[in-house]
Amino acid sequence: MRRGFILITLSVLLICLLAGTQSAAAQLLAGVQLSYGWANYADILGKGSARASQLLTSVWGQYDHEDLRFTGSYLGSLSLGGKSVSQNLGQLAANYRLLEEGPMQIYVGLGYHLLSTRFDGELGGQSGDFTLTGHGFAGQVVLDIELAPKVRSSAVLTATPWVNWSYTSAKKTTADILASTSFNARLDVTYDFSEELSIQVGLVGGSFKVPGFKHEGLEFGPTREAFTGISAGITQRF
Repeated sequence: MRRGFILITLSVLLICLLAGTQSAAAQLLAGVQLSYGWANYADILGKGSARASQLLTSVWGQYDHEDLRFTGSYLGSLSLGGKSVSQNLGQLAANYRLLEEGPMQIYVGLGYHLLSTRFDGELGGQSGDFTLTGHGFAGQVVLDIELAPKVRSSAVLTATPWVNWSYTSAKKTTADILASTSFNARLDVTYDFSEELSIQVGLVGGSFKVPGFKHEGLEFGPTREAFTGISAGITQRF
């Protein structure tokens, strides 16, 4: 969990530093979003499955300077309806504008991704709560399309091909778990109702897989999750 806070702190510091050196060609945006969605755990340590509704909160920042776009985001989720699962996702990325064609812009970049999911022990057949934490370098694609003078759509796709996972239970950690993949995406339609403020609605989603592993002499099966959500939020332009 501490790594997640460090990652978000670094993203805020980076955005603030860039904001202090803005030029006429630069732009800084920061937004908050609230989402409602569903999480489906097809496997939990190979011993069970769960499906639950969840509430998601997101804070993100974006800084553009000429052909560069720096992004930072945090997504936290809490399951509803008695399914005790919470998740924290933090990301940082630096992107380069690969294509600008009419109203469309495409950025590609590289960043860092950290994901932590805490489960109620009963969901994995354990005596106490446990946490799966993954981190690794991520590739990112950002697509922006201006639909009208005050309306635009954007998509942010982030994939981590080699997530390094660790398992923690009762203050004991196993880190030698085989690497696997993680993916998440955000799609928004934004309306600018003033020069400084915008509102947006959209979709968020993602998935991850943790391979099977051994911990304290016990063997556990894989864990797989996929989530989707409908979101609404507001953006401040500086």
